[in-house]
Amino acid sequence: MMAHILKIVGILGLSFWSVIGFTAEQSNTLAAKTLTTPPVTTSALLETLLGLFAVLACIAFLAWLLRRTGRFQTTANGEMKIITSLALGPRERAVLLQVGDQQILLGVTSQHVQTLHILETPVSTTNTKNNSNTNFAEKFQQVMQQRAKS
Repeated sequence: MMAHILKIVGILGLSFWSVIGFTAEQSNTLAAKTLTTPPVTTSALLETLLGLFAVLACIAFLAWLLRRTGRFQTTANGEMKIITSLALGPRERAVLLQVGDQQILLGVTSQHVQTLHILETPVSTTNTKNNSNTNFAEKFQQVMQQRAKS
């Protein structure tokens, strides 16, 4: 019986000393965890903001570059491409589209796309840009006049 009492006293003594040691260790770690400098310094904030600005500038530059080179106009296997377009109003456009060997004139609004005419003779695209725009404008006006007559 005495052996059991000694074991219980020993266990209680060990647990008492371990609790005291744990408490002392916690007070030491709390003192060690106390910050001597603020977590957010001006240099860290400036470095973060400059990094963010650099990433946003790269994204904006790449978007501008893709738009400038016309990479957004590539379509299904090169079989379809926009030859030219003409603004008719703030949200209306006439678009000349090359599909295979055929050219299609489309009317495009913000809510609707409609085929205006399928050209029997393709518009030549070998002219300079200014001439091709006037040729397209002239052809478009002729097509519209023909449609008005019929």
